[in-house]
Amino acid sequence: MENEDRTWMYNRIYPNRAGLREEYKHGVAGFIVKAMALNDFLIEGTIRCPYWNCKCCKLLSPDDVILHLYRKGFMLNYTMWTAYRESKAANNFAFQNYAESPIRENNVESSRYSEMVKEAFGTHSGAQNEPNDEAKHFYK
Repeated sequence: MENEDRTWMYNRIYPNRAGLREEYKHGVAGFIVKAMALNDFLIEGTIRCPYWNCKCCKLLSPDDVILHLYRKGFMLNYTMWTAYRESKAANNFAFQNYAESPIRENNVESSRYSEMVKEAFGTHSGAQNEPNDEAKHFYK
């Protein structure tokens, strides 16, 4: 497969600021799908934001990243997504079929492991357990 043409990344709006281009929205959607396949998202539910001010240093929710990219665009010269483990040899991600991607199917399995890790370290979002008798005595 040929390298993906990413000129869409810097062709965000129509002339005279008449709205976002469809190819830009489609490209951002594909970018988000790729980012959601990585461990940062599978474990913490966050992805690195390539908005020019965040510079891939901030970990944000996919919705926040989309908002940043729609409002301000990508940081300059980021056609090689190095924060997403791309190299020149692997620059061939296709966006056309992202909805049927096996990555989405694997998220169910990965989320089970993610939940298991969160549960083991007490970071799950379930109800809190009552302290045992020894702990209750300590807090009195």
